Formats: sequence, C-alpha cells, structure tokens
Amino acid sequence: VQYVSGGRNSRRYLPKKREVFFFMASKQIDGVVDDPENGGLKSGPCLIAGFHALSCNSPSYYNPYRGVNKNTLSVDMVRLSLSFKGDRGEWLSRKGAQLTDCDEMSAWTSKIRPGGWYELWSFALGGSSVALGIGFMEPSCKVNMHKGFIEFNPNKVAGDKRFHGLLKTLGTCVSKARLKRFDLAYDIPVSRYDCRLSKDRRMYKSVISNGITEYLGVKNTPAYVKVYDKAAELHLDTDKVQLTRIEMTCDGEWTAEQLEEHWPQVHAWHSESGTKDYIRVIGIMLAEKAERNEDVETLINMLGRTSRPKVREYLRTPCVKLPDGAAALLLAEAKSWCGAVVGSM
Repeated sequence: VQYVSGGRNSRRYLPKKREVFFFMASKQIDGVVDDPENGGLKSGPCLIAGFHALSCNSPSYYNPYRGVNKNTLSVDMVRLSLSFKGDRGEWLSRKGAQLTDCDEMSAWTSKIRPGGWYELWSFALGGSSVALGIGFMEPSCKVNMHKGFIEFNPNKVAGDKRFHGLLKTLGTCVSKARLKRFDLAYDIPVSRYDCRLSKDRRMYKSVISNGITEYLGVKNTPAYVKVYDKAAELHLDTDKVQLTRIEMTCDGEWTAEQLEEHWPQVHAWHSESGTKDYIRVIGIMLAEKAERNEDVETLINMLGRTSRPKVREYLRTPCVKLPDGAAALLLAEAKSWCGAVVGSM
C-alpha cells in the first residue's frame, strides 16, 4: 500500500496501480454459494443475494420491503457499537491499512476528548465508504481500546465482496455487537413538489439544492427526519421519474411500536397535470395554517369558484404511513447486522 500524507492527524492510503486492477476485478462475484467472504450468502454476477443494483430509474437496495404502489422501504444506514476481545482493539489499530481491499483508506487520530473516538478509519468501496472507530474516550479521558463502532450503508456496500471480507476480519476481534442506530428509508413514486413535511416543536430547516429538502430534528439523533428528492439526487430525469425519499434516524433500542410512533407526518397528494403552481403554493400554505388551528375558510372563500375545491384537496391530503408489519421487519433487518459481524468468525 502507498502512504499519502493527509494532514497533521490524518493518513491516507492508496492502492498501487497494479492493485487497482485487482480491486476492480474483485467486484465480479463468481456465483459460489458458500464463499466465506460473502458471509455464506448466495451470489450472482457482481451482486450478493438480496442486493438490487442501481438502475437507470431507481436507487440500489439491499433486502428491501416492497409495498403497494411501488413504495420501497429499506435500511439505509447502520451504526453498530462493538466490544473487542482482549487486545484485538490495539491489533485493529495497528493493522487498519491491511484490514480489507478497498479503493482508498483514510485514518484520523483524535486528541483526547471525552465521548469521542481515538482512532477513525474510512474504507472507500465504490461510491460509498465504511467507517470504523477504535478506542472510546471515557469521561475520565482514558482511552478504552475495548470499544469501537462500525458504520455503513447496506444499500451501497452490501453488494461488494470486499465489505464482507472486512466483516469477516472484524468477526475474529469482536465479542459483542449492538445496534446503535439506523436510518429507515421510504421511497415513494411521488414528485417532491407533491409532498409536505409537517412541522412540530423541533428544529425545522428547508434547503433548496438539487430539489427541495426538508429537515426536522437534530442530525444523528433519534427521530431526525429528512425528506428529499431522490430522483434529483441520482440525477435521473425528473420529468420521467418521480421519487421522494422519507428518511428517519431510528434508535437501536426502539421497538417496532416506538418506531411507528416516531414516524413523521408527511403529506403526499396527486396533482393533476394541469394544476397551476399558485394553487399548489396556496394549498400548502393554507394546510400549514390549518395544522396550527388557524382560520383558513375566510381565505379559501376569497378564491375563485374553480380554485376553491382544488385548494381544499391539500387540506384533506392523508399522511404517508408505514405498511402494516413493515416496522418490525425493517428493525429485524437492521439488527441482523449484529449477527453478520459476530457470526462471521
């Protein structure tokens, strides 16, 4: 591996040219059913069973839950808390650059900061990456090398053979893995302009960049919500493909019932092709006023006779709800990654 300086407290490692070809070729999985580097999963050309690659009109998914009307639920980001055996934390710290084949590796060593991580590794795999933390900084400022974490997006890395090789290596070092948090992603074939996130007392933010994105709550905390234009993010033709993603960060200790309780209120409607932009804007504004128990009838009656019923539709728009039983299935899917780490020894 070639060492590249990345700053005072960081290191980057790039594969040599003769190794780059090997990494690219390693993406071709040869169809072996019990290949240990695949975690014993059945595989096909380039893909691991349960993994659906990015197509020209949809995101990539790993073990998605398919609902009605082409709705798709999936586990989008997973963070696991790890407990290392004996001196295996120190061993991982020393061997970080050799843990797995990848496109690029970066490492950071942090100053002593209670609640932080002493060493952080990032392994680039295709268009995504896997983060590995080693050495939790206790309130006493002591670095506990028996604790660590791993964070990854199954929808982006589960189809890569190298990722399962990393899990296999970790399996020799980890005594226990616990689900810390995960993101639940719900993709609906509706234009982002036809969706609205209801506000509550939490911090709200709206950003206009690559489509409209609405945020509710604090990032990386339970019940953090993000609603955005997934088709625009993937650079798809939004005139032909309409796809909005509702994403919520879930606590690893939540039950299925708690997950459903925290699910946000996102309204989605079907606008007629001839609906004027001003009708949509007025409808959304009045719907928000109605949620605050403010009078809207006076304003509606000031509209023209043909506009009134169209605007009223925005006040009656139902919320996007999770399909029955989906919360339990997605929670079990997220927790199964704990076994994928510990059980890969």
